[in-house]
Amino acid sequence: MLLAAPDSRAESAAAACVTASGAETYGRGEISLCPLSDGSIHVTGYIEDLLPGGGWGTPDGYCAAWYIDMGATDGTVGPMACPHFGGNQAKVVFDYVVTYPSPVTGAHLFRASA
Repeated sequence: MLLAAPDSRAESAAAACVTASGAETYGRGEISLCPLSDGSIHVTGYIEDLLPGGGWGTPDGYCAAWYIDMGATDGTVGPMACPHFGGNQAKVVFDYVVTYPSPVTGAHLFRASA
């Protein structure tokens, strides 16, 4: 009787995805960062600024953003919602592919000034 070993490629790819969600007074969102076979990352989710206001300081003057963690001390600003600036939306839905200089280890919400 021949037994086939389970195909672990699908499991390891799914396990390698980094997902996060968060809700703060200034914003909320969800993000998924999934490595692709070519070394790039498929980024999907949304970010929403809950205090959009009409400009700097009204009511908070910041943008809601995702910060993409790469190791313990490195990272980069990811998708951002900045409705303080004309034409920008309070909620941004994103789906794109990008290549980062280091492996993604996490993501978290933060307030950014653009």
